Amino acid sequence: MKSFYSLLILLASTCIAADTTPQANVSLTRYQGRWYEQARYENWFEEGMEQVYTDYTPGPDGSLNVMNSGRNETGHFKQASGRAFPVKDGILEVSFVWPYWWFGAPYHILYVDKDYQAALVSGDDEDYLWLLTRERNPKPETIRKLKQEAERRGFDTSKLRFTRQ
Repeated sequence: MKSFYSLLILLASTCIAADTTPQANVSLTRYQGRWYEQARYENWFEEGMEQVYTDYTPGPDGSLNVMNSGRNETGHFKQASGRAFPVKDGILEVSFVWPYWWFGAPYHILYVDKDYQAALVSGDDEDYLWLLTRERNPKPETIRKLKQEAERRGFDTSKLRFTRQ
C-alpha cells in the first residue's frame, strides 16, 4: 500500500504543469528592440536555426511588428515577418500568417529584468520556452539567472537547446 501511494505522488508530480503566468507590469515600449535567442526548446518552426534574433518595432493600433531572423543548418539567412497583439499584461498573440492575423500563438513574457536586458518567454504551456537577451554574447551569469527562473517555474531546463550566436 505504501508503494502505491508513493507511485501516485510520483505520477502527480510529473503531471504538474509549468507556471506560465506572465510578469506583471511589462512595458511593451521598453520590450521593443532586438532580442537574441540564447536557448530554446527545439520546435518545428525553428528546427536547426542558429544566430537567431528578433526585432520588435511599433506597429499600428498598439501592435508590434515582429521580424524573426536566423541562419538554417546550411547557413542560409531566413526571416519571418509577423505581428504581435497585446492580449493582457505580459501576454501577446503572435501571428506570422498575413492577412490572417487572428491565427496566432500565445507569447507569455514570464520574466524580464528591471533593465529589459534579459527575458524568459513561453507559450501558454510548457511546450515552448525561450531565453532571450539584448546582448549577442551575454555573461554566463545572465543565462544562469534565466535558467533558474525557468526551473523555479517548473520548466525542464535539460531540454534547452542553446543557440549558437
